[in-house]
Amino acid sequence: MGIHGEERVGSLIAAAGVIWAVRVAATSMLPAYATELTFGPLEICALGILMWLHAKWRRSYKAH
Repeated sequence: MGIHGEERVGSLIAAAGVIWAVRVAATSMLPAYATELTFGPLEICALGILMWLHAKWRRSYKAH
């Protein structure tokens, strides 16, 4: 996968994780400060951010 594609996929995965986390928090009957997110949304978001950061690292490494 190219650098640009990795950046794009990583940002889309991170966005999906954020959207999923907001949905879980919004559909919960508890107040937002008392809600514990289920396993999944935050890990997916972190995976997307790591993928995006890896692409940025590859781009900076390629430039030097």
